[in-house]
Amino acid sequence: MRIGVVYKFKPHNKLNGTLFYCYEYYRQLRKVYPQAKFLIVGIDEANLGLVEKVFHEKYENFYPMDLRPVRTVIDLWKIKLDRTLILDIDTFYQCKEFCTNDVHVFSNDTHEMYRYPDYRTVTYYGIYPYQRFDVECMLKLNFDIMRKSESKPGVFVSCLDMTHLKNNINRYEKEFERPIILKKSHEGSGSIFDDIDQVHYVHVQRDTNNRIIPEAFFHNKELTIEEVSWDDDSIKRRYNDIVDNGLDNYTLTLQDKMIEACLQ
Repeated sequence: MRIGVVYKFKPHNKLNGTLFYCYEYYRQLRKVYPQAKFLIVGIDEANLGLVEKVFHEKYENFYPMDLRPVRTVIDLWKIKLDRTLILDIDTFYQCKEFCTNDVHVFSNDTHEMYRYPDYRTVTYYGIYPYQRFDVECMLKLNFDIMRKSESKPGVFVSCLDMTHLKNNINRYEKEFERPIILKKSHEGSGSIFDDIDQVHYVHVQRDTNNRIIPEAFFHNKELTIEEVSWDDDSIKRRYNDIVDNGLDNYTLTLQDKMIEACLQ
């Protein structure tokens, strides 16, 4: 049986949460099925080196051979996976015609619930009201493979709207009186939690599957949330749930429904 996690590389947003989720699910699948693959479609050598660097900083026991670049979607078709796991709708719709057999997709955003007209099957997973899905399942993090962090005075300000950040950076510098660190999706660091003691999340719009909140709790960083948007999304739900119940609901295990479906 051929099992693979497939991700379509995004040159405009090279380092993003979905990329990390994909690697973490791949590592969980590999516990039971060592032949599992993590396939990154459309990544060039330079960007592959960037991802390898960041993964080495972020995860324990990372090896470059964990990442398998796939030049084109046609090459993906040639691999003939029996079970394909995809964790974002954008990747699925770019690659769907070149996926084979059973495809399992996390509905990180709204979509038209495409179904194959032939022998191939697709099962959608999700949990929030704005997601369309067949099976209820939350996207989780593989904390077991993350490196433990140190701590230095600094604040990571996370926000999906870079214009808002630029307009308010002086306010944040005065408010926190510590170095301010912002996301750099074209550079990035896998050890960012070593350089901060606080995460400040600015909630300006819907955040579909935020991971900085559970990671902040995992690394024991102070977490503050600035509400600009009132969307009922992964920000409020994850924060409130973790405060009340801890990280168990967000910890990836072999009992995750997407993991189980790929291994059955």
